Amino acid sequence: MNKVARYFRGVNEEARRIRWPSGQQLFRYVLIVLTITILVALFLYLFDFLAIQINRAFEGAFPKKEDDSKTTEEAASMIINYIGGLKK
Repeated sequence: MNKVARYFRGVNEEARRIRWPSGQQLFRYVLIVLTITILVALFLYLFDFLAIQINRAFEGAFPKKEDDSKTTEEAASMIINYIGGLKK
């Protein structure tokens, strides 16, 4: 029990040594974090939007034919055969 009490006394001493930010500093830091978060979110949204638009443009330029659809197994088999051909 002595070790546990000593541990919590040490934790208490360390907590008193911490320099906590003032309210004004904390507010400024929160604003910085929120601003960066919003900017990164907007960047990701814009990047995602552009990727979707580029994908739709390619789909419109090269429409998919009904008889061109392949199953997953056929596509995997084609890739494996292609890679196997490269090894020779």
